Amino acid sequence: MNRLVRLVLLTAIWVVLWSEPSVANVVGGLVVAGVIVALFDTWRRGPVIVRPLAAARFLAWFLWKLVESNVVVARTVVAPRDRIRTGIVAVPLRGCSDAVATLIADAISLTPGTLTLEVRRDPLTLYVHALDTRDVEQVQRDVRTLEVLAVRAFGDDAALAGLADDDTTSWRAS
Repeated sequence: MNRLVRLVLLTAIWVVLWSEPSVANVVGGLVVAGVIVALFDTWRRGPVIVRPLAAARFLAWFLWKLVESNVVVARTVVAPRDRIRTGIVAVPLRGCSDAVATLIADAISLTPGTLTLEVRRDPLTLYVHALDTRDVEQVQRDVRTLEVLAVRAFGDDAALAGLADDDTTSWRAS
């Protein structure tokens, strides 16, 4: 999304929130939108590509994890047999565009028992709060699998090439 589109979109949101398309509201919206776009223009360019079969795999895996995590959280709440070991796990992402990293972070936050707390850019790292951190490496593998599926479904050619060089064994589908 280029700057002009963001400027127009933010201005339109401003005018809608004021619910009066007056000259003052439009000019005020342009000023506020201009400041926001100038100060927070951090959007990394890169195409978002949709591969339908890979997107279906991503969705299927995500839905499976959603059901699985619901069962685990429900079991933990209903019958707490031992102590819950929550923690924050750093998970580095490799070669994701901002759009794919956002998709991964949102998918993690939608899954019960996990929450994306922070995203750092250099190096691109997600900090994930997990309800069960007895196996930190399993949490990292799950996020890595989500990343591989998301890049295969929505990543550009450079991101796909980065996956080919990766040593992951968490997901072996093309």
